[in-house]
Amino acid sequence: MDEYNNPKHWKLGIFYYNKDNPAEFVDKRNDMGTTPNFASKRGKQIFAFIFIPAITVIILCICLLYTSDAADEGLGV
Repeated sequence: MDEYNNPKHWKLGIFYYNKDNPAEFVDKRNDMGTTPNFASKRGKQIFAFIFIPAITVIILCICLLYTSDAADEGLGV
C-alpha cells in the first residue's frame, strides 16, 4: 500500500492530512486528479481560502434573516 493511500491520512475519506509527507499535493485515492495535503502550509492556505468565505456567507445570511424577521415584527405584520 502506498503511504499516501493509508486510510489514517484521509479525514472523512476525502481530505488528505499527513504532517510527515512534505508534498503539497497528492493523487486522489481513485487516481483521478490531485488533492492538497491539508497538513502542509499551502494546504492550510487553500482550506482557509475556501472555509473562511463560506462561513462568512453563512453568517451574513443568518444575520439578514434575523434582521428581516425583526423588522417584520416591528411593523406589526
